[in-house]
Amino acid sequence: MKTKFTSLLFTLIFLLSACAPAATSSPVETETPVETEPAIEIPTEAEAAASECLACHTDKQRLIDTAAPVVEAEAESKGVG
Repeated sequence: MKTKFTSLLFTLIFLLSACAPAATSSPVETETPVETEPAIEIPTEAEAAASECLACHTDKQRLIDTAAPVVEAEAESKGVG
């Protein structure tokens, strides 16, 4: 039984590897990079928004100033009912 399983496994591996496409290597032309001046990066709207979020969330006093006031809820045992 074990030899049948082993031979079946090897046959299956052989068939699957025979169906795989052959690896071909094609010569790649190498291009020499053209030296240019460094580009000036202009921040996009998303980057500007992200920096504003970071600035807001890291400023402790700004967080305290813009926080919602604490509202004390009425106890459930009080009131009509």
